[in-house]
Parts: sequence; C-alpha cells; structure tokens
Amino acid sequence: MHYSHVREDGVLALFYPGQGAQSVYATGSFCGWQTPGVPLRRGDQGFFGEAGPVAPGDVEYKFIVDGQWVADPVNLSQRGGNSLLFRVEESARDRARGSVHHLRFHSPALQEVRGYVIYLPPGYAVGARRLPTLYLLHGALDWERAWLERGELAATLDGLRASGAIGDVIVVMPRDNGELFRGDDRMADYVARDVVGHVDFEFRTLAEPRRRGLDGLSTGGFTSVVLGAQRPDVFGSIGSMSGCHDHRSFELVRARGAAMRAAGQRYRVFCGSDEPIVATCRALAEELDRAGVSTEYAERSGTHDWPLWRSALADEVRFHWSTLGA
Repeated sequence: MHYSHVREDGVLALFYPGQGAQSVYATGSFCGWQTPGVPLRRGDQGFFGEAGPVAPGDVEYKFIVDGQWVADPVNLSQRGGNSLLFRVEESARDRARGSVHHLRFHSPALQEVRGYVIYLPPGYAVGARRLPTLYLLHGALDWERAWLERGELAATLDGLRASGAIGDVIVVMPRDNGELFRGDDRMADYVARDVVGHVDFEFRTLAEPRRRGLDGLSTGGFTSVVLGAQRPDVFGSIGSMSGCHDHRSFELVRARGAAMRAAGQRYRVFCGSDEPIVATCRALAEELDRAGVSTEYAERSGTHDWPLWRSALADEVRFHWSTLGA
C-alpha cells in the first residue's frame, strides 16, 4: 500500500492516490510553501514524487491537485488543515509516533466499498519485517475512526511501545455496521476473509492465526467473540469489551469449544462493573472456562461509554501482545 512518508535517508516520498487528476504538486514546510511545489508523476495507483532530504522534526505538507489545495486523503495526522509527517531522529527512535491512514477497499461479501483505518508503527515505511496484526471493531452507530477520535488509540499504542510494554504491531479498524449482531452472516466473511485478506495482501503482516488478534466494544465485542469461535483458523487472540452478548455467543462457545481449544485461542472478556450487561459478560467468561478455553476476565468501575473503554484500552492491548508478540 502506497502512502507518503519520510524514508530512512531523509527523503520525503510523496504519494497522492487516484489517477483522475491532470496535475498534482506537493508543497509544504520542506520547501517554504512555495508554489506550485514539487511535481508528482502519474504511476500505477496514483501520483508519486520525492523531495528533500528534509531536516528532523515535523514536516507539514499539502497537495495541489488541478490547482486546488487538498490535504493528503490517506494521512489522518492534521495540524491546521495540513497533513503532518514526523521525521524520526535516530536518538529518539523509540519515542516515535506511528502513522495513521484512512483507506477504502471493496468487500466481495458485502458487494460494496468500505473504509478502514490502519495504524502502522514507527519505521514501518522503511522496514522490512512482517508484523502481527490486531483488528478492532467499534460499536453501534459509530464508524472506523471512532477508536482514534474517541478512544485515543494512537497515543495509547505509541505510549505502550515507548515504555516497552508492546513491540511493533499493525492495528486495523474496519467499519462495522453491526450486521452480524443483527443476524447478517455476510459479516463473518467480510471481516475474516475480505478485510484480513486485503490487509495481508497490502501490508507486511504475519499471516497466521497466532499473530492475529480480534477485539471490539459493545456490538463489536459480540462480533469478536462470535467470529473468534467461528474462525479459530484466522484469529488466535480474542477480546471483548462490554460485549452485547446473547444466546448466540454462549451457543457458539459450547459448539466450538473443542476447535477453539485445539487452535490454542486465548480470550479476554472485559466489562464495566456499573454496566447493566455485567452479569452476562461474567457468565460468558465462565462459559469459556467450562469449554476449556484459555480465558481472562476483567472489570473496572464504569458504565457503557468511552471513558471506560479509553481507560481499559492499554490493558486490552497488552493482553493481545502477550499472544501476538510471543
């Protein structure tokens, strides 16, 4: 997958997606915001160009597409309307920030184009290693940017990595409209086949179950457990935060317990102690235990809302890393 980044030699590699434009230039702090800026050439999947090398520090830029100034559509880091790249100094490499991108792909299962957000750890663009992947599902009436805008995901991941609590991991946040919760079985193929297959093809992932995690909150927490039970050949580490579970979750655990055990799956069930669904979440953790599936249960004070999930996210990620990074 192409995106703008600073290479290890300090050169700014620029990418503008799509081929419908006639001319694309890039300008920014790297050239004193001169216009028209650096010309980008048309390539296989968009427009490409180079600038620099650039000095260490923050690099802000915009594209000029057919005379119109636009922010980079696959870079979510913004400052004053400008896209932001972070040039990592060698001495500060461990304190670097990951990059976040908002992308789209076509799902054969749903027969539609859907967006997803992906977090790539610092240095991904200039590295060669393949990395484990964690898939995070949002709740009902939210969208793929919810974990960033309301869950403070990027800052949490950067902090965990800087402290040494986790290593490099790719985190993918697909749009989940709650189809599986409402009984639309196409959702299973959408997540476990289409999203995972697309990410494994486009990015340097470790494409094996024990290197893939799946988690979600509310209806997404229901989906993560149901998909985990259905597809132990895809996901090895499963989490559920305040999951809206019903009889289907319990029935699948009973029916699929042997396959889940054989695959070596690990589960973490989390709920706020003030939530009305806390008894159901406790019962689901007990059901997983009875099925002989490795299970961790956790509670903390809070109700069914983002302050609770933000406060619990770091522990959730640490749990997944203990499997994915092993």
